[in-house]
Amino acid sequence: MLQLAWALFVLILLTGTCAVLASGGKIHAAMLPLPLLSGAALVLYGFGVAGALRLGAGLVFLLWAAVWVVGLVKLRPAGFAKACRETLTTPGIAFFLGGAAFLWVLFFALQPMFTQWDEFTAWGLAPKMVVERAAFYVADPVNLKASFTYPATSLVTFLFQPFGAWAEWACLAALDTLALACVAAATALHRQRWYSGVLVFAAGVLLPYFFRDPTPGAYATQYVNAMADLPMAMLFGGTLCLYLGTQRRRGVFWLTALPLALLTLTKDICFAYGLIAAFVIALDWLMRAEGTRRDRLVSALLHGGGLAVVVVAAFLSWSRYTAAVTPTVDTAASVGSAGLSYGAVLTGGIKQLLGIGRDEKFAQIIAAMGDAFFTRRVCLLGGGAAAVLVITLVAAAAWLAAEKGAPRRSILVMHLAFAACFAALYAFHLILYYYNFSDVEGLALKDYDRYLTPYYQAWMLTMLCRLAHQARGKLGRGALGAAAAAVMVVFCWRGVPAAGFWTAADSLYTLRTDVETRAEAMNTVLDWKDRVLVLSQGDDATRWYYYRYELTAQVVNGFGGFYGRLGETEDRWDSDFMNLVESENWTLYDYKAVCVPDTLVAYMAEKDCDYLLIDRADDYLQREFSPLFEGGLTADMPATLYHFEGEDAEVPFTVAAVAESEVQ
Repeated sequence: MLQLAWALFVLILLTGTCAVLASGGKIHAAMLPLPLLSGAALVLYGFGVAGALRLGAGLVFLLWAAVWVVGLVKLRPAGFAKACRETLTTPGIAFFLGGAAFLWVLFFALQPMFTQWDEFTAWGLAPKMVVERAAFYVADPVNLKASFTYPATSLVTFLFQPFGAWAEWACLAALDTLALACVAAATALHRQRWYSGVLVFAAGVLLPYFFRDPTPGAYATQYVNAMADLPMAMLFGGTLCLYLGTQRRRGVFWLTALPLALLTLTKDICFAYGLIAAFVIALDWLMRAEGTRRDRLVSALLHGGGLAVVVVAAFLSWSRYTAAVTPTVDTAASVGSAGLSYGAVLTGGIKQLLGIGRDEKFAQIIAAMGDAFFTRRVCLLGGGAAAVLVITLVAAAAWLAAEKGAPRRSILVMHLAFAACFAALYAFHLILYYYNFSDVEGLALKDYDRYLTPYYQAWMLTMLCRLAHQARGKLGRGALGAAAAAVMVVFCWRGVPAAGFWTAADSLYTLRTDVETRAEAMNTVLDWKDRVLVLSQGDDATRWYYYRYELTAQVVNGFGGFYGRLGETEDRWDSDFMNLVESENWTLYDYKAVCVPDTLVAYMAEKDCDYLLIDRADDYLQREFSPLFEGGLTADMPATLYHFEGEDAEVPFTVAAVAESEVQ
């Protein structure tokens, strides 16, 4: 309940801050939630680097409260109340506040949980640790397991959960609040054109569903998702929409730098997204600026270059920070198992694209990527070609509705710039499939739709925003209404029948809640400094990753291969989870580690483990390993946490905690 009450308080505080800042009439109220939230996250970033996240959160809320005080003093209570009324009747703000409050209350009632694999390996684990520890995972020794993720999603989550009380549903609602703020930036239109704002907001909110490949009956995770895909897409599109709303006014323009910096800190590929945004903005500035050609070029270079500097600074700050706090960890950017630098990858990839030294695998991936653009579904209407066609139709409508001259040229150039950058991004992913994936995964174009749909989504949101800005006459208003209606009709036709986050997902949580219950019993004994090896016989890694997420301790990686004789480690390899098998049953498990009692004890000592958690046992453990454990082992035993007494102990493993469960 505390998370919900605090979130609603933050929304109210944010809305009042928007009202005061917009009261002068120089800034449209709908533009403000995005830079305010982004700026707050960046303040947290700075304090997080200094190791004082909660102090940073306190400063953010004090600054927002100070804006309230200034507004009450300057505008008087009556003027402040009038400013709030005007703000709340602005479509973008009204829908942002109403939508965010609705999602917070809905998620509080439904209590959605993480369901996707990557949420437990990084994207859900990282914000959980930041909230619970009030420190960046890379600077906290126990949190290094989440060190490769970027901090933006964790910072936004922490803003809404600064007290250390973690809730998955609140993390999901926080990221959705940021997404709604991005859509609100696209509605920064004159008050008399409120209907255009309503249409853009409605279509923008549905875009994550429009650009998807739904599996009938599957649980739709677009807005129930802790991964970076939704924030990345929304921040990319929202930054460009915010720029369009600034009308290139000098002071207001630089608000664009705030979400652009946060975008860069969202995911590794967002460095490219940030530079693309700066490039597109520079071209648009060149098309619409006044003065001589030289003056326009200089102005475009100054503004676009300034934003590019922000992107580079944000990117370098995180890489330098991670390198500084983890000096024993290889933090250099590399690709694939060969550890090639991005420069080597790009050089080699471009050569193969040009046909220089092209091998069979690269040729096959080129063919697969070319075919995928037409056949792999990335939206409710079909493949990438269909998505680009729809976006082009919206851009064409905006072009027709715009005045002749610079407005039309800027729309055309922006759309073509998006297309050119998409082609470059497409080629970059082709190269990554060659270098960064196994042969099977690369030829199958693993996660193809997930990698590309954020770009389509941002492109579409930007073109809808451009259409809304040009929709002054009947033709423009009709085109905007048709575009928004098409998105909504296609969503109702093909999106709703598949599934939504409003559908029951209890069956998805069966294993989650089982592991959570067991982990709660173990956590009464464990502390963050403890090191735990987890065994769950027959597991496919799912339960292992759940424990890694749930336990308040460091879960130690296992090994694969053969370790059947003491001191002979050349036939084993580092893994994450493991199932123990005997050598004659090597082929029974996809994930196996041949082990005997002596080598298990030796491995525990080698990895400096404090505890061994046996989640599920089997006949092999019962038959061969029972003498090592206090009370012995049985194949159907409950989940049990054992304390490791050391290699020389008569009984190396003593019972520390037992968790009963009905799920096996």
